[in-house]
Amino acid sequence: MFDFGFSELLLIGAIALVVLGPERLPKAARMAGSLLGRAQNLISGIKQELNAQIQMDELRQAKQEFESAAGSLKNEINHIGAETQSHLNEISDGLKVPAWERVPEMRTPADFGLDENGHPLPDFTHNNGETESSFFDAGYAAPTVGSRSFNTASIHKQAIQRKRDMRPRYRPKPHLRARRK
Repeated sequence: MFDFGFSELLLIGAIALVVLGPERLPKAARMAGSLLGRAQNLISGIKQELNAQIQMDELRQAKQEFESAAGSLKNEINHIGAETQSHLNEISDGLKVPAWERVPEMRTPADFGLDENGHPLPDFTHNNGETESSFFDAGYAAPTVGSRSFNTASIHKQAIQRKRDMRPRYRPKPHLRARRK
C-alpha cells in the first residue's frame, strides 16, 4: 500500500520515541497496529465486496443471455409447432372428402354384359376390348350350368368361408387340477 523502506521506518520510530517518550510509545504502537489492522480488514472487506458485485454482474449477464436464448428457443418451437399444426390441418382438410365422393362408382348389370334379368348380352365388349366369352373364360365370373349369369349365392358363401378361415381358432386351454392328498 504505502511504499516505506526500512530506513524510513527507523526514522519514524526515533521521532516517535523522542516525541512520545518511553512510557507512552508501547501504547501508541499497539494502537497504531490495531488501527492499521482495522484499515487492512476494511480494505480487504471492500475488495471482497467489489469482487462479489463483479461476480453478481457476470451472473446476471449470463442469466439474461440464458433467458434470451431460452425465449428464442421457445419462440422457435412455437413457430415450428404452428407450422406443423397448419400442415396437419391442410392434410386433414384434404382427407375430409364428402360422403358422395367416397361412394364407389355405380355399376349396372350392363357393365358386366348382362341384361336386367341376368342373361348375357349378345354383342357385349368389355372395357379392355375382350368379348363376352373371353371375359367369362378368363375366370372373372363363375357361370352356372344352364346360363351364363353370376352365381351370387355361391360367391357370398365363398366370401363368408374365407372370413371364417381367416379368424383365429378359439380353443380353450385345459384346466389342470392337482390332486389333494
